[in-house]
Amino acid sequence: MGDSAFDGLDEKSFFDRVQAKFGVGKMGDSAFDGLDEKSFFDRVQAKFVEKAPDLSQSLNIAIIGKVSSGKSSLINALLKLSRRKALEIAKVGAVSGVTKDLTILKLDEKVYLIDSPGLDDVRAENSEVTKNFLRHIDVGIFVVTGSSDASQKKSLDDLRQHCDSFFVVLNKIDEWDDLDPTVVDDVVNQWKNDLKVDKIYPTCTKGYDPKSRNPKMDIRGVFPLRSDIEEFLEKKGKDLLLARHMAEKQSYAVKIIAVALIAVAGAAFIPGSAVFITATQAVAIGSLYYLYAGQVLSSQAALAILPTFFAETAGSSLFLFVKSFLPPTGVFDVAAAGVAVVITLALLATVNYILSSGAKLEQEELLRSKFRSYHKQAKDVLKDLALTEIRDLPGWIVLVSKFLGGL
Repeated sequence: MGDSAFDGLDEKSFFDRVQAKFGVGKMGDSAFDGLDEKSFFDRVQAKFVEKAPDLSQSLNIAIIGKVSSGKSSLINALLKLSRRKALEIAKVGAVSGVTKDLTILKLDEKVYLIDSPGLDDVRAENSEVTKNFLRHIDVGIFVVTGSSDASQKKSLDDLRQHCDSFFVVLNKIDEWDDLDPTVVDDVVNQWKNDLKVDKIYPTCTKGYDPKSRNPKMDIRGVFPLRSDIEEFLEKKGKDLLLARHMAEKQSYAVKIIAVALIAVAGAAFIPGSAVFITATQAVAIGSLYYLYAGQVLSSQAALAILPTFFAETAGSSLFLFVKSFLPPTGVFDVAAAGVAVVITLALLATVNYILSSGAKLEQEELLRSKFRSYHKQAKDVLKDLALTEIRDLPGWIVLVSKFLGGL
């Protein structure tokens, strides 16, 4: 993005673009009369920095377990990879360590997954990568199979002491498919007792073995494991670092949009909401950009996109902007919340479409065209929105998912 149409954007050029899009004159001759351009832009920038995820962080995940416990297949399933994609990544992304059973999977410059029988094997590697990795392990996944083996507790304890959070997985549960379902429960309980843990995730990640001639994919129990890992990473502000490497990204885009909608709807009821709403929209655009492109979008670049959408909804956008600097008035606040949600849903759906299709955000005509379509649909979908539903994240996720899938 460094050599793009977004270069050199500052507070003056941002407002110049807004005025040009709206077809109004100088700030003093418009609905913006009396507002300080630089102050507004500075406040938006400050709010953006406050709300935006820190994408400069690193993410280290250790997958520990005996050889042939299905660790690599579990990694593939966690990343939602197809069998073909998993084989491609194995060829280009994995690096074998000095220890033959150690595999380092470099997803990007900041995200590493290490597949190893134990942390001692990682220590024995003694490379710059493993040294940095061992300094801070965010997530440890301990993989076991078969009947309980109390001797593995030592390896688990080592992992637990060196990571921020750990998850124990009983893989290959298909081994008991021909037996009574209670057998798996009994095995899980025995592992819990021997390892002294409260929770174990039973999984099956069958079908990724490259030596299989007629592989049949059988993926079970991975969703709750992935969800809990993502919930933990979200609390650390690192969920997007992993989400961008998922083969399926739509569900993550849906959540980014849903969270933004909740934020802007609530912001409409507070003084100075234009700052908060504008920053929230820009942060969501930046998050979507990182999800699909894997690059950090600056606040200036994200803000440079917004005037294109404002021009298509000039009256509504001006109403939101001016209303935000007035005292709370009840009925106008409700109207502002509705307008904010409709515009935000339409613009983020547009950005999601552009990025997921491989197009460029600089394609202004495409942005305009898709936004018009999404804006019309958003007004119809949200016309009966109840204020009691504003903070219902699961409900918003369902609504946004249907909205994106319906166009």
